[in-house]
Amino acid sequence: MAKKETAEEKLLKIIEATKKAKSASSAVPAAAPMALAKPATRLSVSVQQINLLLMVGVLASLLFLGYEVKSGLALIGENVSISADTKIAKDSQNLIVPQVKGITYYLDKASARNIFKPYELQETGAVSVTSARAALEKKMAKYKLVGIAWLDVPESATVMLEEAATHMTHFLKEGDKIEDVTVKTIYTDRVVFSYANEEIITKL
Repeated sequence: MAKKETAEEKLLKIIEATKKAKSASSAVPAAAPMALAKPATRLSVSVQQINLLLMVGVLASLLFLGYEVKSGLALIGENVSISADTKIAKDSQNLIVPQVKGITYYLDKASARNIFKPYELQETGAVSVTSARAALEKKMAKYKLVGIAWLDVPESATVMLEEAATHMTHFLKEGDKIEDVTVKTIYTDRVVFSYANEEIITKL
């Protein structure tokens, strides 16, 4: 029967094994230290090179400034002519309908009544004005404004009036009449009709 190993013997073996491991590690030569990685090369710029670049930039800026000053002085000496082009292109879309009337037309309208005096209705013409207004409204009640069209010039502006009873459409220009009612002015969204010195505005 094998002899049972005591605790003291086990401890002694552990100590001896530890001593052997230490002696073996000391016998192995130390590994050569790893070579340090070579740092990446950096672009080195000296102070003299920076100063040279700055001087080149300043010189280029001065040359550009001198060229601009020279061209500006040349422009000052030139004669400038401003001329308005009075020709209107046929395909222009910025036409105003209708054309502006003469200054006498607006002066007559302004001088017809003094704005600094109170308005006084004249009894003699009150009845006729009221009847003319009523007659104009009665005549235009028969028609409905259904459209306004024009081509490339304001003179081609045309209004389309539809008769309520017959549904017939009448095409009229400025100055045309229908039942003694005159088409006075055609705008882009409304028409002014006149009858016996009375006016009525019809909108689309």
